[in-house]
Amino acid sequence: MRTRVVGLAVMGLGGLAVVAAVTADAWVPLSPAELRLDEDLATESIGQQVRYLDPAQVAEVTGEEVTVSVRVRGDEDTGAADDDTAVWQYVSETDDANGTLIATSTTLVCLDRRSAEAVNCVGESIDGEPVDVRGLTLRFPADTQQRDYDLWDTTARQPFPARYVGAEQLDGLRVYRFEQEVPEQVVRSVPVPGRLVGDDAVEIEAEVVHTSSRTVLVEPVSGVVVSEEESPVTALRGPDGAAGAVLLAGTFHWSEASVDDAIDRAEQVRDDRGDLRTGVRWAASSTGAALLATGALLALRRNPAQPDDAQDEPVRVPVPSA
Repeated sequence: MRTRVVGLAVMGLGGLAVVAAVTADAWVPLSPAELRLDEDLATESIGQQVRYLDPAQVAEVTGEEVTVSVRVRGDEDTGAADDDTAVWQYVSETDDANGTLIATSTTLVCLDRRSAEAVNCVGESIDGEPVDVRGLTLRFPADTQQRDYDLWDTTARQPFPARYVGAEQLDGLRVYRFEQEVPEQVVRSVPVPGRLVGDDAVEIEAEVVHTSSRTVLVEPVSGVVVSEEESPVTALRGPDGAAGAVLLAGTFHWSEASVDDAIDRAEQVRDDRGDLRTGVRWAASSTGAALLATGALLALRRNPAQPDDAQDEPVRVPVPSA
């Protein structure tokens, strides 16, 4: 009887272990995710019917296909990179259909490895000019929340809110959609040929006016941006307020290859973060199965029968001596 009770108790423990394995996703936390110090990735955005200023002809061109390529590399050997901070450099190159370079820009930014937000460091800059980069840049934080975030705009050189719009599916992957509007503003002044702003002067100081709309899709567990679409309008404006030549305008969206690559990176981060859950699930299920089997054997085991001699032997009662 006692062996059966022990077996049932062991089976109960095995059942609890199996339940723990099945529900591991609900109670085992994901492993922390940090930005890589040695990040290395590239994206390509394709724009069609784009207007831009051809640097060779110094004239506005319309109706060309333009490609924006961004290469991101982490510099783990720099002094600013450590357990808390990642130093990433990203180079953006804009080329026309013939491969002619239209524009290029290099940004060096220091990022908090957990929040993904830009932090102050000595080397942060845009095209070699020191700049106080703020907000999110290339990545959202792991466990991205359904709320607004400040997202950096390189042309305006300041962050603007990226509004959370909702969740949707991208190639079977659940993602969050964020939308950002950069209001029209003067970002700098540059000397240009007068004809670019409708002036007869050989050279004149013109304002560079910029506005943009951007949609970003983020895989929330990893914080990886998996798709992006942007519609910038950057143009010249003369001293009298007259509209000048367009430097760049159009709608650019990530190429299919860039989206596929980003999804792969997001899933890799998700898998890495789930290693603890996988380990607990495997250990709990194995332990549960072993306990259930052991308990069943004990519960079904019959107690050995006592020998007849032991049952027939009279009980001896001690008799006190006089």
